[in-house]
Amino acid sequence: MALAAQATEGELYRPVLAGNPAHPSGWPVRVIVGSQTEARHNRAFWTPTHLISIRAPATRLLSMIELPPERHLELFFGDATDPDAPDAARAEAISATFAFVDGLPEDAHLLIHCLRGIGRSTALALGILARYMAPEAAAAALHALRPEAKPNRHVVGLCDAELGLKGKLAKQALRFPAKVWKG
Repeated sequence: MALAAQATEGELYRPVLAGNPAHPSGWPVRVIVGSQTEARHNRAFWTPTHLISIRAPATRLLSMIELPPERHLELFFGDATDPDAPDAARAEAISATFAFVDGLPEDAHLLIHCLRGIGRSTALALGILARYMAPEAAAAALHALRPEAKPNRHVVGLCDAELGLKGKLAKQALRFPAKVWKG
């Protein structure tokens, strides 16, 4: 993804919502979704204030952005879509993510990354977006942020369950990847 190459500084972290009264601090959902490599290479340009790193168990994070632990949530699960897989995401990861997001200050710039920036991170971003907007709008916003997204269906299912959306978010995830978003 060439977000850093194409976007000017003012376009980065553009709020998905102009105001967000649903968030405890009014955080307007300023977010970038990327791969581990993009996060490392663009860290000086993106300058996130908060970071969610998703990586498979027993892997290491390579020279990532230095942030204090209270601003960096590390999640450990693989890209498994089978909920019974030993490295599949668990509901606790979704709860931890939502709690972390609830603690973001209004001026937060959140970077979410996994290894490739396609499956786990986009699924988590979709879940975060769906906390503040309808599943259809959340999917459209995710497509605008990361057109090549292919959200991990298991992670989306966990988000859907946590949010009580009864399959509506999971249904939207089936629309990815899409070159052009049709509302």
